[in-house]
Amino acid sequence: MTDAPTGREKRFFALVLPALKRAGYTAYGMQQQLMADTGLNKSTASRLLRGETIPHVKSFPALAKALGLDPLELLVAADIVPPEYLESQQALSETDRSQVGSGSLTPEEAADQLGIHDDVGRFTFFAVVEKLTTDDADEADPGGATAQA
Repeated sequence: MTDAPTGREKRFFALVLPALKRAGYTAYGMQQQLMADTGLNKSTASRLLRGETIPHVKSFPALAKALGLDPLELLVAADIVPPEYLESQQALSETDRSQVGSGSLTPEEAADQLGIHDDVGRFTFFAVVEKLTTDDADEADPGGATAQA
């Protein structure tokens, strides 16, 4: 017998399950593709598709990319960061477009400006930034150092 879903799980799956369907992962035989695209193991992918488990936060960047979602939306839906973080991000993109790219910020400065002050929120924010910047670097140099030999 499974426990009734919590409010956190309901919010997460209200966001993720329709996105899984739109991306085609709920079709017969697509679990393997979900695993390949996100790095989820078979058990986690299966339980995610059934709406039974929220995967570990470290999988959120890849999951968000595969589903066409913002990783911050997943963090908010999973109650890892409060909704104010998403709202402040949206406000920045809507009202301060002229400032985007006008200077560089450290992840610490960005966290401060977004109002992320608690240890868990900062850790999670830094992990997402690290993952996203690592992915960008990998895409810029797909061959890596070994291809230079």
